Amino acid sequence: MSYATSVSIKASSEAIFNAITQSVQEWWGNTNSVVSKLDDEFTTSFDKTFWKFKILEFKSNSRIVWQCIDAKHIHTGYDGIEGEWIGTNVEWNLEEKSQNETILNFAHNGLVPELNCYEICWPAWERFVTQSLKSFVETGKGMPHLS
Repeated sequence: MSYATSVSIKASSEAIFNAITQSVQEWWGNTNSVVSKLDDEFTTSFDKTFWKFKILEFKSNSRIVWQCIDAKHIHTGYDGIEGEWIGTNVEWNLEEKSQNETILNFAHNGLVPELNCYEICWPAWERFVTQSLKSFVETGKGMPHLS
């Protein structure tokens, strides 16, 4: 089963969607561009690691899907993980409960326990989605991995 999580964020779906499309570097990692439509591409990197994504779905303020189209994941002690994300989809679904509360349902389809990187990737997503993104949207300060 692929990794998934949900988090309640004290913000509008628009604010969260904007953070996912326009401010990835504020809560995840170095990012080379923002996205604004279907088929846009961007790359996020940490040190020598990078992941390149293409936008497969883009529904303003409600849903976006990133497909990993290239990767070079490097982590000491983990062999064979360089391209494990290629072909996987990162899904963001926003469910606005009120003007000041939105449920973010996150899934990384294809990030499964059989992958070599699973034991480091799911806790990283947990931190970046449920803590860093949430903090960035609610307070203006995320906890990205910038290097």
